[in-house]
Amino acid sequence: MKLSYKSIIVFIAGIANTIASPIADNSQAKEGSFRILSYNVGGLPAIISSSKPQEYTKQISPKLNAFDIVNVQEDFGYNNELTSQLQFPYQTDFTGNVPLGNGLMTFSKFPLCTSTREVWKDTHGFISNGADQMIPKGFCYSSVEIQTGYFIDIYNIHTDADTDEKSLAARRSNLSQLAEYINNRSAGKAVIIFGDTNSRYTREGDDVEGLLLKPCNLKDAWIQNVKGGIIPPKGDSLMVHDLGVQGEVVDKILFRSGKNVEINAATFDLLLTEFTDAEGNQLSDHYPISSRIDYKLIDNFLTTDSFGGSGGQGFSFLERIGNGLPKALIVSAGDRIDRIGFMYDTGLVVVGGNGGEERVYEFQEGEYITSLTVCKATKNRLSSKRVSFIEITTNLGTKFSAGKYTNEVMTFTPPNGYAIVGFVGNASNEIDRLGCIYEKL
Repeated sequence: MKLSYKSIIVFIAGIANTIASPIADNSQAKEGSFRILSYNVGGLPAIISSSKPQEYTKQISPKLNAFDIVNVQEDFGYNNELTSQLQFPYQTDFTGNVPLGNGLMTFSKFPLCTSTREVWKDTHGFISNGADQMIPKGFCYSSVEIQTGYFIDIYNIHTDADTDEKSLAARRSNLSQLAEYINNRSAGKAVIIFGDTNSRYTREGDDVEGLLLKPCNLKDAWIQNVKGGIIPPKGDSLMVHDLGVQGEVVDKILFRSGKNVEINAATFDLLLTEFTDAEGNQLSDHYPISSRIDYKLIDNFLTTDSFGGSGGQGFSFLERIGNGLPKALIVSAGDRIDRIGFMYDTGLVVVGGNGGEERVYEFQEGEYITSLTVCKATKNRLSSKRVSFIEITTNLGTKFSAGKYTNEVMTFTPPNGYAIVGFVGNASNEIDRLGCIYEKL
């Protein structure tokens, strides 16, 4: 992934030992819009492709530049051709050709601050039934910073293909796995999922509504903008070649607002002619889909990127922050931070494991955190880096620390008028990554 300015800040932090988080720019626009595109580019190696991927992928490349965030699927054998004419400053790492890569790439004109790939727990079919077991199929998560302190979580997905019973069951499992991941990592955050779901609302055995929309409070851009908010019933024949945009495709755009970023998919565009060659032939076996995303920033909360290693499961406190300032900070630590959380008026919210020595810092009336210093270190040669040390400073000048200090360090400092009230990051048995949630006082 190309470095964002925040990645550079983290690098400098390891040398300089301390650095403040970027301060929110009060002059930044509070509303705006951007265009997204989802496109299964059909980049299978020519030997197993029914198309002309090498020729067509070169033609796809410059057409992607008209959009602000692009998710592509099946980018396998022709990544050089796909990226040859791109003008995006940020992109996820290419994972390789079949059978090593998952085919998912995100290109963005906004900083991609964190990207993680997950493999589906259940797939079906190695040679037949969609050949899903031929690659490490799954989804890619990216945290996109649309303005300083405001992030949208982007999911690029490609679920199990085909319509036999075992493939349908695997695909339902994929959607349930994705919903669970979103409800942990993206709790309280704005979310956009755009990719190849291989699912139809009208197909028996598929259940996008029950397994993904409802559990994650998502809307579908096609349903909202084209179908009048009404999901078509099972059994309907809604073929694009007969109905155009009224027809259903398996590629979908799903979205929801967060606590500090309101978003709306204002359009749904099925691009029937924009991605064709000179003779009018489609450049892939899927139609691209697009939407204009309108956003409104709400300055009650700001969030940051996270700092640490590459392991653990994503989490966010944003949905569970109580009313008023936290009552206490809870930390368990030894050589690394095992567990961390806050006591709110609504209860305790913690992440991590059960190791380490627990310490509790109880805040006085009106006391709040004005900075958080985080260090990272390697547990052993076989593990990724994890959070090894934290130190808070409060508005009363008090410092409280736990863990083991290292020279790989970052300090988060909220803008004037904000306090650190929650965390985002990754954790398993220990805290792998840590970032902050700032709340306006």
